[in-house]
Order: sequence, then structure tokens, then C-alpha cells
Amino acid sequence: MTVAGSGGSGDALSKLRIRRDEPVRGGGWLGRFVRLLVTVAVLALLGGAAWMFSRSPGMLADADRLMESVRTKLEVRVVLASVEEGRSADATVVATGYLQSRQQARIGARATGRIEAVLVEEGVRVAANDVLAILEHADLDASLAAAKASAARCRSELLEQDVLIARTQRDLQRAEKLLAGRTMTQAEFDTEKFEYDAAVARRESLQAALQLAEARVQEAEQLRENMFVRAPFAGTVISKDAELGESIMPGGMGEASGRGSVVTIADLEHLEVDCDVKEDFISRVQQGQAAEVAVDAVPGRRYRGRVRKVIPMGDRARATVKVRVALEDADERLFPEMSSTVYFLPADAVVGDGVVGDGVAAGGVQETKGVAGRRIFCPNDALQTMGGDVWVWVVGAEDRLKRVAVQVGEKKEGRTEIVNGLAGGERLVAGSSAEYRDGLAVKVLQ
Repeated sequence: MTVAGSGGSGDALSKLRIRRDEPVRGGGWLGRFVRLLVTVAVLALLGGAAWMFSRSPGMLADADRLMESVRTKLEVRVVLASVEEGRSADATVVATGYLQSRQQARIGARATGRIEAVLVEEGVRVAANDVLAILEHADLDASLAAAKASAARCRSELLEQDVLIARTQRDLQRAEKLLAGRTMTQAEFDTEKFEYDAAVARRESLQAALQLAEARVQEAEQLRENMFVRAPFAGTVISKDAELGESIMPGGMGEASGRGSVVTIADLEHLEVDCDVKEDFISRVQQGQAAEVAVDAVPGRRYRGRVRKVIPMGDRARATVKVRVALEDADERLFPEMSSTVYFLPADAVVGDGVVGDGVAAGGVQETKGVAGRRIFCPNDALQTMGGDVWVWVVGAEDRLKRVAVQVGEKKEGRTEIVNGLAGGERLVAGSSAEYRDGLAVKVLQ
């Protein structure tokens, strides 16, 4: 585009025109040839890639997996298809909880000090009043020795005073005879009498001093005793909370203020399950009711239990009531904080030496291997229904979903019996989503 002339703006605009005969920059046969080569190369690459994929279906699958790994996986929450046998299958209520000792305590010192020795390790059984640890107490030993020496001196002074009283008493008796024979004046008799009374009064003072010295000995002994950490009850050491050389103080909450306990002991012979029962089903649980307890750490065995207490306080946020079930046949394989499942049996159930169903081992313990009446239950939120179809999403190998059709039976307290379709133990997806499909890789929430 060019401007001819140099006149005014009007003349310049009127003479403004486009030159059609000027060539376009970057044009010409060479540019067109380069663009043609680039187009041909791109088409050849695309054609080669399509041919390779068409010849190798595995590469297509690998590409799909690669794209799937890049995409964000759908997060799912899983529940288990539980297997229940014997009397547990007839349970009116099922609740989960954790084992705890009826008597458990973190044992600390009654005075501040530094640990001189820890005499126990984890797993050691201790009796009541056994020494668990010792704090440094050399200064208290010296104070106790001084208090005992002071008490010994008071005793010796008291003995000396008893001798003085005996002597003045004999002098007084002699003076009484002399006064009666008129061979001693009244003034001399009064002097002997006053010496005797003074000796008796002095003894009372020395007796009080001895009591004070003995009290100080007891005080020093108690201060020294406070340096010995003793077991308040018989139990097992389940954790060692402090080591040699660490400072400890009553109520210590950490390194800044000193540790508050040396060891933790628990009575493992009296274990119970602390579980939460939904408010909707608490009416089915009564104090003294029989129960069976399955502990995850001891598969294949059921323990006898009995409801020890229903805590008269509900949890508003969770809509549950806390129940404590005491184990009647706890063994050495059980420890506090183990996950457990409690099966509350019907009111007519009998445990122990009575009838608990088929497959009861010696001692009234339910063995699950080879027991008749094996039943599988599934949480209700894992069941999917549409029309007359019922299915579940099973999380299989590589965390991929698989749709499995099931046949359901009896419904109990948030769970449904699976008559056909599951073998028990499968991981099932809780909840539903339109995105679920066979083969979909998911991320299982912990």
C-alpha cells in the first residue's frame, strides 16, 4: 500500500491505493514446496502409527491402560462380606469395637526425679506392690540417716532422764524419812521434792522430742519411698514409657515438663470389648446378655462374652450407645486395642457349658472351621438394586471393579444375608455411582 504525492490530507487520502503487482513476502515456489513436504511427513507419521496399532491389539490395550493411569481414579469406600457361623449367625445385633483391659493404668512417680533404674520390660507380669523403677535418691538417703540419728539421740537422752528420775525419786524417799525423824529441815526436803518434779517434767519434754524425731524419720522414709515406682495391682507391662536417665515428674506431659509415667500395666486376665451399638437396636441389648466375640487377630475362634454394662449415655453425633462386653475365656493371644466384633445372641442363648450351637470346642469356644450353618452377610449400603436385579460391585485384582449378581435372604440390623453369589471375605463397594462399570480401576479409601 503506497501514498503518492505530498499535498494535504485530502489529496493524500484520494491518492491512497493498493499495489496489486507487489509480491507477497515469504511466498514463492520455495515456501510452497516446504509446506508440502511438512504436510506429507505428518500424514506419513499418522498413517504409520495407525498401521502399527491395527497390527498389534496389545498396544491398543497398553495405550488404554496408560490413558487410564493418567486419569484420576474414582475413590471408593469398601466393606467386607462377612462369614458368620454357629450361633453368631443368629445374632440379634452385631457391633464392632476394641479390646481393653478393665484395669489399666500408666504408672508414674509421686515425686520429681531422674530415673536410676527401670526393672521391667514389656510383657513382664508383675504382682501388686512390685518395684517397677527407681529414681535417684542419694540425698534422701542422707536425710533419712540424719533423721534416724536425731531419733537415736532423743532415745538416749530419754534413757538418761529415766536414770535421773530414779535417783531423785530415791533421794526424795530418803528425805521423807529424814523429815519424819526431824533430822532434815522443811527447806531441804522441798529442794529434793523440786528436783524430782523437775526430772519428771524434763522426761515429758524429751518424750515429745523423741516423737518429733520419729515422725521426721517416717517423713524421710516416705520421701525415699516415693522414689520407688510400684505396681498398684497385678498385671502385665504393656509399654515402657521412660528410659534410664530421663527425668520424670507427676503430671508431666512431654519433654518440656518431664515424662509423667514410667510404664503402663494392664490386667490382661479381665478383658472386655468397648463397642458402640446403634440407638435403633439398643433395646435388643440387656445387661448380662450372652454374646460371642470374634477377634481379628485370632481367626477361626470365637470367645464367650457377656454384657457387663450398658453405659447410660448416648452419643448424639453418632447416634450410638456404648456397651461393654466382658470376655469369660480370654487367653494369652488377646491384647488391648485389638479390633473385635461382638455378636449379641438371642435371649434364650446359653454359652459356656450349655448349648451354643454346632461346632463348639472344649471350654465353650466357637471354632469356625467345619461348622455347619455357614452364612454370608453383606452391609446394606453395598447392595445395588434396579427393578428385580440385585448386585454388588466387588473390588478385585488391581483394584478393578466387577459386577456380581447376588441372591439375598434375611435382613438384620443394617446387613443382609447373601444366599448366592459371594463366597465371603470379598471387598465390596459401599454406595452407588453412575460411573461404576466392569473393569474400572478405582482407588480404595483407607
